[in-house]
Amino acid sequence: MSEGKKGFGSVFFVFAGYVLSVTAFVLGGNVGNQLDFIHGVLALFVGNMILACYAGVLGYIGHRAQCSSTDMFKPVFGIRGQVISSTIVSLFSLVFISVYSALVGNMAASLFHLGSPFIGFFVYLAVIVFINLHGFKGMSLFSKFAVPAIGLFVVYGLFVINQKIGFGNITSIQPASPAPFMKVVSVVAASWMTGATFSSDIVRFLKKPNMVWVVTAGSFVCVTVLETVGLLCALGTGAGDIVQILGDLNMSAVAFVIYLLLTITSGQAVLYIAAQALENITKVVRNAGSEGDGKFSARFFIVPSCVFAAVIGVFMLVNGFTQTFLSLLGTIGAAIPPVGGTIVSHFLVVEREYEKTFEHMPMYRAEAFISWIAGVIVSQFVSWGIKPLNGFLAAVIIYAVLRLIRKGK
Repeated sequence: MSEGKKGFGSVFFVFAGYVLSVTAFVLGGNVGNQLDFIHGVLALFVGNMILACYAGVLGYIGHRAQCSSTDMFKPVFGIRGQVISSTIVSLFSLVFISVYSALVGNMAASLFHLGSPFIGFFVYLAVIVFINLHGFKGMSLFSKFAVPAIGLFVVYGLFVINQKIGFGNITSIQPASPAPFMKVVSVVAASWMTGATFSSDIVRFLKKPNMVWVVTAGSFVCVTVLETVGLLCALGTGAGDIVQILGDLNMSAVAFVIYLLLTITSGQAVLYIAAQALENITKVVRNAGSEGDGKFSARFFIVPSCVFAAVIGVFMLVNGFTQTFLSLLGTIGAAIPPVGGTIVSHFLVVEREYEKTFEHMPMYRAEAFISWIAGVIVSQFVSWGIKPLNGFLAAVIIYAVLRLIRKGK
């Protein structure tokens, strides 16, 4: 896959497409059931800005170090230790492809009466495999078309819904199941922290490091807008899924295009990132060096990654998508942010000379794993504040303290 610098537009549209996903409707609709309009929009914005900062700082580190996420794991967890951390995080990220394929399968079967969700399920997987076989360029070309198209179709869908059903006085509608504001922000922030952990795999291709913040902030503003659509639909019609509403209004074609574009732009990037991670993991396991021997490139792992995602996706279809997804989202939200915390602590607190940190890497670094586990525990059991952020900050502090103690000996 190409490693050269890319134009701002190419990187922005790929990253924006990556974070824009159909789960935004699920999440926005859920927020609409828990908060009124003003507080709901504010919760979505705050949660997404937390994600933008999280993705931005990790992307900034990756841009300065000019390495992929998996390579950034090496000086933190150790040359061989990163195999464990990278594998776990990569497999978690592939769950989102499972979610998308299950959604597309259910949508196609429901809207077009196909009889089986597995038709759309496997067609979707075949499409993102085809795009990924053309690398970053293929993703960029598709995203430059798809991201603007998503916006146009969503605006059109909202217009039609308002005309035929009407949203009423949105600002005065009260949520069906009220919840604390910070609890909702926590769920929003948890929604994409796994993906944001891999931000450097995309934004490191930018020509200027400061553009990293523009890309991440701009992209998550787009996510906020998309989630607000789900919020509007939930408060105004009682159903948060704009696609289901459009389907009920006999606008299946519009609904299908929105879902398909969202799942492809996000799924293609998830697959791209996971394939790169697995390539780097294989280099370490086979002692092939940083350049590798060409036998197991990222391209090689595209199909196996999709097979893994397909297995989880089939499980979701069989056992019910919504409950399975929400359960996995909670697990992912607790397990992944502390990984980002150890990386931030290593590069911004403990060892700020990027070149030197890659020169003397241990095989395993116990402090990183201790910090990761501690961060997960904090995220799970500290109830105040934003739980994923608690785990992230705990890992930052604990890693720095442990490294300081180690150096003092």
